[in-house]
Parts: sequence; structure tokens; C-alpha cells
Amino acid sequence: MIQLAIIEDNISIRRVLTDFFTAEPGFEVVISCGSFEKFHDDWQQLDKHIDVIICDIGLPGKSGIDAVWYIKNKTDKTHVLMLTVFEEREKIFQSLCAGASGYMLKSTPLKEIKAGISDILNGGAAMSPKIAMQVISYFNKRKQVGIVEAEKLTAREIEILSYLEQGLSNKAIADQMHLSVDTVKFHIKNIYLKLQVSSRGELIAKYKQF
Repeated sequence: MIQLAIIEDNISIRRVLTDFFTAEPGFEVVISCGSFEKFHDDWQQLDKHIDVIICDIGLPGKSGIDAVWYIKNKTDKTHVLMLTVFEEREKIFQSLCAGASGYMLKSTPLKEIKAGISDILNGGAAMSPKIAMQVISYFNKRKQVGIVEAEKLTAREIEILSYLEQGLSNKAIADQMHLSVDTVKFHIKNIYLKLQVSSRGELIAKYKQF
């Protein structure tokens, strides 16, 4: 039996997902809620392991990306499938860097979402065709420009780099990633050294080439 949790603030979408998977053989929806904060409280009281969490990005309170960071820091045995309307490159890679096992659009048919969950549990990754094309395009471009330098960065450094590109301050990045400001500064210093830059402007200019 696959133990499933759903975090989705749109009541109609959450109900559709909950009803669908509740009716599917082999699935049990153990948590269905509208925010990470409510999920956190319910998870604390749950006496079952969660296999897969379907999570929206645009949640009230902490975002879905924040949720992935928290969940994956707690356990690497629970997979997170992002289900969202966002197709932006930054949202995709922030989610994947945080540890999400898949990224699918809300327009994806329910049967395909179910198939995506099976792929994840079998060691694969679940992605909508549009998202897969963005990932392929990103890595093809990065292969042509700056791949050697880009591959020096860790997943967490790439995540911080994407926040820097959005113009976030060190404190805002620390809040987003649940880190101390000093830790963020340490990572930024390492990024500067690895990419051989000396300023945020120079860093962002180089990042846009990847």
C-alpha cells in the first residue's frame, strides 16, 4: 500500500486529488491539507511512513520549496512530487535542488500523475513533457557554456545562486532556506571562489550563461 500525502491550498484541486487516489487500489491518502504548517502538525501525529507527498509550490505560509527542504532534511525515504502551475526555470531547479523527485503541471491528467508516482517509487523521476523539455534545454545550454565551472557547485550552492539571481538579500535567502546568515555568507564565498568572481553582479552575469 502506497501511503500518500497531499499539500494543496486550492480546495477543489485537493478534493479531486484526494478522491482520485482514495479510490485507486494500492493507495492510501494519510494526509490531505492546504498548507505546509498543517501538514507539519498532522505529520507529527502520524504513526505511518509517508511514501510520496504531492506538494504545490504556491502555498500560503511556507512555500512548497521550503517544504521540500524541510521534508528531505527530516527523511530521505519520503519522496516529494511537485504539482504546480509554475513552468519557470528557477522554480523547477529550486525544487529539484531542494530534493524533489519530480515536477509536474496541474494540467497533467490524473492517470499520468499516478504513473509519475510509480516512476518515482521505482527509482525514476516524474516530469511533465513541458518541464522535461526545459530541463533538457537547460542542460544542453549549460553543456555549451560554462559546464566545467557549473559542475563545481553543490546542489545547495546552486539553490543559493538562483536566489541571488532573483535579487534576494543574504537574510532573505537564509530565511527561505532555514539557514543562518553566516552559513549563507559562507556558501556565497565558496561560490565566488569556485566561479572565480568577486562581486554579486559579476556572479549573476556568469550565472545567466549556465
